Amino acid sequence: MSEGEGRRKKRIRKRTIYGIILWIMLLSFLMIGFLLLFQIRKIEIRGNEYLSSQEIADWLEEDELSTNAVYLMWKFHFTDYTLLPAMEEVKVSLRTPWKVRVTVKEKRIAGYIIVDDDFVYFDKDGVVLERTREWRDDILCIEGLSVDKVTLYEELPVSEQNKEAFTYLLDMNMLLKKYELTPKRIVCQGSDIHLYIGNKCIILGDGDPRERIAQIPPILEKLGEQAGTLHLENYGDGNTTSRFEKDVFPPDPAAQEDDGQADENKNDGDGSGEEENNSEDGENTENEDSKENGEDGQGSEEGE
Repeated sequence: MSEGEGRRKKRIRKRTIYGIILWIMLLSFLMIGFLLLFQIRKIEIRGNEYLSSQEIADWLEEDELSTNAVYLMWKFHFTDYTLLPAMEEVKVSLRTPWKVRVTVKEKRIAGYIIVDDDFVYFDKDGVVLERTREWRDDILCIEGLSVDKVTLYEELPVSEQNKEAFTYLLDMNMLLKKYELTPKRIVCQGSDIHLYIGNKCIILGDGDPRERIAQIPPILEKLGEQAGTLHLENYGDGNTTSRFEKDVFPPDPAAQEDDGQADENKNDGDGSGEEENNSEDGENTENEDSKENGEDGQGSEEGE
C-alpha cells in the first residue's frame, strides 16, 4: 500500500467518525427538544362529577413517562390500560404539544344509602363509588338496608335479609324512568320493597318487581288523590288482583327508630328527674331536721 492511499484512508476514517459524532449530537438535540416541547404543562379534565380532578391527574401520570404528551397518546390509543374503578371510559386528546385534555365518563350512580350521616353512593352493580357529606339531587335514596363496613370501590356489603331486594333495586331505576314514576322514598323491609309515590305507599313484595311496576301508572290514575296503601305483592304468575287500603299505611321503620330513640331519651330523662326529686326530697328532709333541732335548742336555752 502506498503512502498516499494510507493517508486517504485515514482521512475517510476521521470523516466517518466525525459524521457519527455529529449525528449522535443532532439526535441528542432532537431528543432533548422533543422531550422539552412535548413536556406536559397543563392537564384539562372534563366530565367528572364525583371523581376529583387530582385523583384523575394522579392516575394519568402513574408511570414515569406519562409526563410526555406523545407517550400518553401512544399509551391511551394503542395499549391496554386500567381504568379507575369509578370510570366507565376515558378519552385523551392532545390540544397543544404541552396541553392534554382528558374526557371522563363516570359510572352512573344508581342510588345511595345513609351511613353514619354520610351519603354512600353506589352504581348498578352495587359497587360503592363515593362516600361524602354532600347530597346529590335526583338520585334514589334506599332506606332500610342493613350494611356492614363500607369500603370505597367495593360491593356494598348488604345483609342476607336485604340481599334479594337489593338485587332488584339495582335494576329498578331504569324501570321507574321508563314508566315515569318518581318515588319520594324506597324502603326495604327484609326482602320486601315499598315505594312511596305521592300520598300512597305501594308494596311490591319480594321477587322480580318488573311486572308489578308496569301496573302502577294505570292504577294510580284510577285512584286519583286517594291516600293509602296499594298492595301488589301478590300480583303476577296468573294472579291479576291488587288491593287498596284507603288511609292506611304500613309501619314506617324510620319512624319506629325515631320513636324508639325518643322513648330511650324519655326514660333517661325520667330517671334523671327522679334522681333530682330524690335529691330535693333529701335536702328538704335535712333542712326540716335542722330546723327542728334548732327549735329544740332554743327551747332548751329558754328553759335554762
